[in-house]
Amino acid sequence: MNPREAGRGPESAAPAPGFLSVFSLFFGISALTIGGGYVMVPVIQRAVEKKGWLPEAEFYDLFAAAQSVPGPMALNAATFVGGKVAGIKGFIAGATGILLPPFIAILLVSSLIGAAGEHPLLRGFLDGAFAVVPGLVAALGLNMVRKRAWKKRRALLTLLGSIALILAGPWAVPVFFIIIALSRLAEGRGA
Repeated sequence: MNPREAGRGPESAAPAPGFLSVFSLFFGISALTIGGGYVMVPVIQRAVEKKGWLPEAEFYDLFAAAQSVPGPMALNAATFVGGKVAGIKGFIAGATGILLPPFIAILLVSSLIGAAGEHPLLRGFLDGAFAVVPGLVAALGLNMVRKRAWKKRRALLTLLGSIALILAGPWAVPVFFIIIALSRLAEGRGA
């Protein structure tokens, strides 16, 4: 029995969609929907219901589960729906389809900014945006520090992790994920 037929009545025994069908649906939604994950959710719901992949009630059960998982809502919804309608290939197709358009857009925008980065209007905008970012990050950091229950081990790990990130340079992303993994291990031991 295919993933769509599991737990469903005989009236909806249509074959599961293929990788390309799931990928193209989520690619199109991601490429054309402006406003983020919560704007995409009703578009996804209408599209999968229209295609006969999922009834509305079942979609909203998946959406509720997707909200309970950390991560971007559009990605969670796409992977949950893709996995439900087409198994592991649908999971991969949903994730790839929803992520590829913004990835391509970021590459295009970054190449255009590189080419036009010295234009006075664009340079002024970027300088202004850059001036705001440290303040926003500092405000977030202070808020987190105040609301966190601090113990000696947690404070030491936070300090060491911050220093490691500052010194990591081009290795900041892998160092960041290593710090998260080590922090999780330490939290599990009662940091």
